[in-house]
Amino acid sequence: MRFSAGEYVCLEGDKANTLYIVKSGMLVGSSKVNEDAPLQNFGPGSIIGEFSLLESEPRELTLRAAEETEIQVIDQDMLQSALEQHPGWFKSILTFLAARNRIAQKNKQKNDLIQALPSLLYIFSAHLQETGADSIPLALLHKKILALNNTPADETDHLLASLESLGLLKTVGKHDSEKQVKVESLQIIPLLYETLRYRALNQKVSPNILSMTEQMVLTTFVKIARENNVPLQNGLCTITTDQLKAEAKRSMHGLTLTSRTIAPLIDKGLLKPSTSFDIHAPLESVSFFFADFEKILDLLELNRIFPLLDKNLV
Repeated sequence: MRFSAGEYVCLEGDKANTLYIVKSGMLVGSSKVNEDAPLQNFGPGSIIGEFSLLESEPRELTLRAAEETEIQVIDQDMLQSALEQHPGWFKSILTFLAARNRIAQKNKQKNDLIQALPSLLYIFSAHLQETGADSIPLALLHKKILALNNTPADETDHLLASLESLGLLKTVGKHDSEKQVKVESLQIIPLLYETLRYRALNQKVSPNILSMTEQMVLTTFVKIARENNVPLQNGLCTITTDQLKAEAKRSMHGLTLTSRTIAPLIDKGLLKPSTSFDIHAPLESVSFFFADFEKILDLLELNRIFPLLDKNLV
């Protein structure tokens, strides 16, 4: 069967009672359900519609000839006759392959979402820095991420819903043209982007991702500061070593703080000692520690949500 350039082969949603094999030329597939999705090209050798035909599913794409195109059409009766000429297990294998293809498609969608997340965070970070605003129009966000990462609007909305479930942002407004995506924490979004970017560039975990012991020490630091209303000086909070050790013993499951325990946080610049620090000296040789209180809060929040990202995305 031959089609001239511009002619339609089938429409999205049609009953799939045939499959197509492209012999020459090119077919282009598009979807109205997912208008922002990129067009799919099917050149010579492409098989289209075999899984829909086997599973009695409607057409997923509208197919149009991009140029003079010849295709071979195989209807359900012809396919069934061919299957009957082979051992009975052959149809089971095809059904299995159809199911596996569905799983592969779902896995690809998951991977696409995970890969699109840094682009979304970058757009947020850049917009916040350029405008000083705490929100961005949803329509503009859709446009920017489509241009940057070719991510369609429905996948972007899925990402936004995942981030909203983690308390990072919120979509406000009743009508699509008026909707704004408001950032709940102005510091976490850039911090999360920086963390993902570091991992991608260096192929290792970012220093922003803390060990359980580091999180417990910083949580203890914050708890003391809040319970004792410790004042901030230029954003810095000071806690004595005695306070830190006593609270750690109560709230860190009996863990005894030592210089070796504190050392990684000092190396990362998160805790600063009052005097020169020696990992081999007793912790008591340091009278107190101080830290950027807001930075600690942001890091603890980052470490709360980071393990949940992949789970929420999929």
